[in-house]
Amino acid sequence: MESCRYGVMKIREYCLDIMACNFETFAETQEFRAMLLTLPPPSGDSSLRTTRPSAPGSIDYSGQANLLDDLREKWLEAEGAELDKRDDSAVQFDKRLEMLMLMAENEVKLF
Repeated sequence: MESCRYGVMKIREYCLDIMACNFETFAETQEFRAMLLTLPPPSGDSSLRTTRPSAPGSIDYSGQANLLDDLREKWLEAEGAELDKRDDSAVQFDKRLEMLMLMAENEVKLF
């Protein structure tokens, strides 16, 4: 696999770790919020998801891993490490992501 040969997956994981650990810093930037609008939505119905990133019935976008699902998982590893708190942390992340996407849509309308 070419991505393994060039270490792309390791770079992707490293970037996701940085984004998850600094999520609120990224969330404050208009560029990050604008990027969210270019990504496929998280897989499955967020009201049914807890700590599993790929709910049944999710849509496959070009065979690639869903970046927002992976960012969510990285964030849960950092923020919701205790198993009994992961579900609450997952809901918190989903609500924050939804709010950021609404902000981005409003920002696009202004320009």
